[in-house]
Amino acid sequence: MRAELALALALLAGGGTAAAAEPPRLELELKASGLRVGDPLPLTVRARGGEDLAWGGLEVAAGPEGPWAVVEGPRELAGARPPAWELVVAPLAVGELELPAIAATVREPGGAVREVAAAAAPPVTVASVLPEGEEAKPLPLRDPIGVGGFPWEWVLPLAVPVLGLAAGLAWWRRRRRGADGGTAGAPEAPPLAELERLLEALERRLGREPGDAICDRLAAGLRRYLARGTGEPAEDMTSFELRLLARRLGWPERVQRGIQEAMGVADRTRFGRAAADEAGLRRAIASARDSAREIDRLLAAAAAAEEAAG
Repeated sequence: MRAELALALALLAGGGTAAAAEPPRLELELKASGLRVGDPLPLTVRARGGEDLAWGGLEVAAGPEGPWAVVEGPRELAGARPPAWELVVAPLAVGELELPAIAATVREPGGAVREVAAAAAPPVTVASVLPEGEEAKPLPLRDPIGVGGFPWEWVLPLAVPVLGLAAGLAWWRRRRRGADGGTAGAPEAPPLAELERLLEALERRLGREPGDAICDRLAAGLRRYLARGTGEPAEDMTSFELRLLARRLGWPERVQRGIQEAMGVADRTRFGRAAADEAGLRRAIASARDSAREIDRLLAAAAAAEEAAG
């Protein structure tokens, strides 16, 4: 009897050890029926693999050039252990689409850090926004109507709106140069000063300029600042690549989150067809400013340390 009891306890201990040694993984949960271009697709990502692992943030490889845009998140679910995240993506193309790559970092008890990618989900079928069975075809061109001689009678009626449009365009360009601080022709400002001047101009334009236009200038300004400050080709990087750059350079988590928040609002507004309210734009501008100031301090400290060592 004692031998059987000892054997049972040994089997239980062995099973517990195997469960604890289960390799970490990410599981995807989604329902993607009747999906059309631009429709939101909620995703739930759950970490598996033991309670003693330290999980980092979730990364989604959905850049502006890809067929998916991140509309919301990723947002970690409160109280979930191991952690779980919720996010919303939207398809930007039709057909059988592979979901964007999703990964997270995990630190094991020994201190080793590695990246865990979510298992590939089946392709998602995305339909067109056109009614089923219809195809979008261009209308046939009509034959040109011939005229005899130069139509002088149209010169004066057409000249008036054209001249008015030209005058309005010149006035708008002067106003825009003024809103940007009148920097045309001036010596190039330091990277942080240039970005802060742009952000101040964007704050003044909130409520008077379309949200997607503000997001375009915000994203371009932040990329230019990162390119000038680090020497990396940040102006050609996607938002996901910018997050990888911040991680590779060892910037604090708050800086990485600030860049992600600013670029996330810009991407959702420009590519995800999400409404950009003034409060959200103002928070994105503030995140870009705070992150840039912190980065500037880090770069200055690194430069001073390098000069002292040299």
